[in-house]
Amino acid sequence: MNKKAIYKFCPLCGGAFVKKRLVSNEPERLVCSACEFIFYLDPKLVACTIAETGKGIVLQRRNKEPKKGQWVLPGGFVDRGETLEEAAIREFYEETGLHSRIKCLLGNYSYPGEANIIIVYQSRITGGTIRPCHESMSIDEFKKEDIPWDRLAFDTTRKALKKYMEVNG
Repeated sequence: MNKKAIYKFCPLCGGAFVKKRLVSNEPERLVCSACEFIFYLDPKLVACTIAETGKGIVLQRRNKEPKKGQWVLPGGFVDRGETLEEAAIREFYEETGLHSRIKCLLGNYSYPGEANIIIVYQSRITGGTIRPCHESMSIDEFKKEDIPWDRLAFDTTRKALKKYMEVNG
């Protein structure tokens, strides 16, 4: 379920928002009727990692909606002031207990009408002990032939894993 947030009031002065087209070739914007503050609904960046242990590709089984119980790449939102690479490394560690080093950018994914832009890196595991976090039902390592394709949560996970396999045989 993807609910679009509806903002009604200005975070600066509390005035009511109205929708206005400020530039002819751009979408309507939320503009405060009192102070004329423009509220831009910008996308959210998500950084994910594909990495393998000796046993296989590390995937996380989600412990929250949407898609609770299904498998995803370890990853999460990029914090303000953080680089994409820093976020990918941090999120991978937080969600798996494994330290990693980025090898390369594998791909970026965006979808019409969606707020998230997903960046996927290929990384090498450098240490740590595998363990799930509070956002995971479990963490597992899958041989390429055993990836649970029918239980992957998101198209991005599917597309990125396919690309990973094309690049890495």
